[in-house]
Amino acid sequence: MTADAAARRDEGAGRLGERVWTYQGAVSRRPLTVLVPLVIVFIVMCTIADDHYDEGSFRLALWAIPLAAAGCAALSVRHTRIRLHEHEHGFEFRRPGRRTLRHTWDEIASVETTKVSVRINFSHSHDVVKTVLRPYEGRPIRLRDLDYVKVRQESGFWRLATLGPVDNARPFTTRASREVAEIVAALHLEELAAGGELRWGALTFTREGLTLKPFPGLLDWSRIALVSAGPDNGVRLDVRDLSGHVGSPALKPRATRVGYSTEDDRLDVFTPVRRPGSDYAALGIVLAHGSAPVDR
Repeated sequence: MTADAAARRDEGAGRLGERVWTYQGAVSRRPLTVLVPLVIVFIVMCTIADDHYDEGSFRLALWAIPLAAAGCAALSVRHTRIRLHEHEHGFEFRRPGRRTLRHTWDEIASVETTKVSVRINFSHSHDVVKTVLRPYEGRPIRLRDLDYVKVRQESGFWRLATLGPVDNARPFTTRASREVAEIVAALHLEELAAGGELRWGALTFTREGLTLKPFPGLLDWSRIALVSAGPDNGVRLDVRDLSGHVGSPALKPRATRVGYSTEDDRLDVFTPVRRPGSDYAALGIVLAHGSAPVDR
């Protein structure tokens, strides 16, 4: 490592703060699912080798299977060399043969998490959680929680395969989403304090309150209360005297045509394009300030 490279590494590590946890690449299951059938086929072929070894295609297949099996094993071992270091103010992502990525939390624009339920024989087996961290600059970082293990100290392949992990990468992705949401929410609050606005589909939040397309007038912050906010169900608000503001006790999405519905004081907002979970969390923080989102 050159002196310049070492200096850049130390500078990057310094701005990240102290290391909190290490997440190590787990023994990859995908290559192993191919490796086991290859071993079985190889054993079967060895038992009939005396009768078919003179055939050129049989010899080719017989020797190709060990090479493929060795490749699968190498991929599993290589994945255990990946390191994801969680720090006080960010993280460091190291992968064999690729550039090390270092980001502070304020360099991440959003964190999106998707959970897929795996069912075997019509019963729930486990959940696969996929997370995408999108920096303001650079390519997205994609993680699967089950592909990493939370460890107290880094281990080699065989030790990692035999020891029980503390956890998977879920604590890291949860913290990343929370940290990014808090930073984004602070930026929104600063913008509102400066007289700017926050747009969320048909909703526009300002320093004074909320405007709702296409209805004129302002809904004061004191009338607004957050019920829930998330990618699955959108944003739900309780707005006092909402029916009087829109002139109807209930409006269906087809009636509004701008991405929300109302029923009495309940306002359900959805967007055609799925937004990252950290965006919803940031909006929830802004709305949680209630009647005093910014200093007036």
